[in-house]
Amino acid sequence: MTKNSIYTTMQLIAEILTFNDNHTALSKQLEQTSVDWNKVVIVASNHLMLPALYCRLKAKGLLKLIPDDLNDYLKEITDINRGRNEVLLAEANEISEIFKKENIDHVFIKGIALISGETFEDPAERMLSDIDLLVAKNQLQRAFNILTRHGYTETVTSVIERKNRRHLPRQVSQEKFGAVELHSEILRHKHRYLISSEQVLQNKRIINGIAIPSVEDAIRISILAFQINDKAHLYGYLSFKTIYDCLALQLPSKSILLKHLADEKHSQSFLKMSSIFFKELAPYKSSNYSALIKRYYMFRINHPKLGQIISSTVHTTINIQVRLKLLFY
Repeated sequence: MTKNSIYTTMQLIAEILTFNDNHTALSKQLEQTSVDWNKVVIVASNHLMLPALYCRLKAKGLLKLIPDDLNDYLKEITDINRGRNEVLLAEANEISEIFKKENIDHVFIKGIALISGETFEDPAERMLSDIDLLVAKNQLQRAFNILTRHGYTETVTSVIERKNRRHLPRQVSQEKFGAVELHSEILRHKHRYLISSEQVLQNKRIINGIAIPSVEDAIRISILAFQINDKAHLYGYLSFKTIYDCLALQLPSKSILLKHLADEKHSQSFLKMSSIFFKELAPYKSSNYSALIKRYYMFRINHPKLGQIISSTVHTTINIQVRLKLLFY
């Protein structure tokens, strides 16, 4: 990997992750190209994609084409993550049973919902952090108190979102592995109209006894939570984890949903950014902003040092504004 090595590394990772039938071309590429696997590991790790990378290489029958020590390392990481996810899934099942007995209207969202819904061939593919649930607004505090009675007595509060919070403080139990976050809304206050919490609860599916969003709602949650809550639309971020969630949920085959996503500016910019490495997610139309944010991202890749300086400056400026506003209120 010589010229534009970051881009080349990310493109290789994308070729491994894609669900397109590219086995022959990818096999030939791995056999005939000198791959800097250290860079692949670093980039994939930054995107929380090492287990998915291993699982896709395994599914495509290409593990024999990577170094043995890398194979062993990725397998170990994947096995650890599988065990971790199994524990989190068991804890989610416990919470589900508690809420069903208490008649709490709820739905698991984000990563834990994808694992519960058997979105991936191997539950180890997705790395998880918290157990996130959406709860009916009029039952939110009661649900919080119920979890407290069941041992989730410690809380962690964010200092940034003081007004119009979308979730209660994260609840932690000394006897459990995963923290729990109860949401009344999915998106930040200004953009809540983009995903109706009531609609997500109404559209929920029950898979293996656990309530999870419909496929379309799960896709919208993945994209818009990243674009808005994580400010990817503002900063021009790209996340293989979010893209992979959408691919696993078979977004490329959902033409009507793709059209609707391209008509909304936040999800349109997500599709535009994703299309850098995954052509199957290219939007049918784009705005000046989504085209600009894509060019900005490519500039940062092709000029990493200067791009880092510009990115840090933008981050610092916006963070100062946010903290001054927080201080004022």
